[in-house]
Amino acid sequence: MMNRFNTRSLPILRRHEYGLTLIELMVAMMIGLFLALGSVTVFTQSRASYRTSDAQARLQENLRFVMDTMEPDIRLARFWGLHNEPALVNVPGGFVVNCAGNNATPLALTLTQEVAAVDESIGYVAGVPCPAANVARPDSDVLIVRHVSQQPVPPTPGRLQIRSDLGASDLFNNGINPLGYGPLAQTHDLVVNVYYVDNGSNLDPTLPSLRRWTLDGAGNLVDEEMIAGVENLQVQFGVDENGPDINNLFSITRYVDGNHPIITPGAPGFLPNAEIVAVRLWVLMRTEQTELGVTDLAVYTSPDADLGPINPGGVAYPQNVRRQLITKTIHLRNNR
Repeated sequence: MMNRFNTRSLPILRRHEYGLTLIELMVAMMIGLFLALGSVTVFTQSRASYRTSDAQARLQENLRFVMDTMEPDIRLARFWGLHNEPALVNVPGGFVVNCAGNNATPLALTLTQEVAAVDESIGYVAGVPCPAANVARPDSDVLIVRHVSQQPVPPTPGRLQIRSDLGASDLFNNGINPLGYGPLAQTHDLVVNVYYVDNGSNLDPTLPSLRRWTLDGAGNLVDEEMIAGVENLQVQFGVDENGPDINNLFSITRYVDGNHPIITPGAPGFLPNAEIVAVRLWVLMRTEQTELGVTDLAVYTSPDADLGPINPGGVAYPQNVRRQLITKTIHLRNNR
């Protein structure tokens, strides 16, 4: 039986398929290119913003570290255990403190001065017998802080320590508490820190850093880096020129540099009743890395009239870094 329908006689239905025309392809490519450029722009801006925020955050964090380290040390100045009177500290002869082979005994054991400073007008080399790690910055001050450890400690051979009660104290280093003290007397480690700014750091000889000479367990001053990036340290002292009032309270009458005559024994104009009651720090810090597109044109003016305004430019203060300045006044607890 024959099929009633002859399939070959039916029309063949064809589906016409069309591809992209050249114009459509070019339009699609242009749209994709604009989207890609937009994504790259957003990424670049986000990355630059992140770098800026990160650099600022690092600067602030580093400055906080500087202050968190120096402030407690300064506040403890003139703390001699169970009293705060430097005249009661007996320093027998025969003690020798060295730093890198140099005699630093007067620097470390002038305990009648709880704080002192070497002004940049005098210079690090003239004021500190210890050699800087690289080269001390000539336009930066040096801060010296002396006191004893906050907590009592057992006597330790070789370490400079102070035994104290309410009316007397003695310096010793033989590991044996001095005689003549009652059961309530305490022994503390002697603490001496000499802060200065160096032209180099441990990782980069061209990056300035804040360093300090600190008294170790063998009775020597040893050099250690605190943090890189500090370009300048200026120190001024808040002084009460008249001494305590009838209530034994002090008030700051003026701020002076570390070499000012009124606080320098033996200098013309020295005021024996003047008391240092506060330390004002001025710290200028920079980022560790230079940045393209960054130009620091600010002028940084310190409270020290001897130091002129700092205009970034040149090797000492490059312009292509970020900087931040902090100043803080720290009151001495033990001069009240």
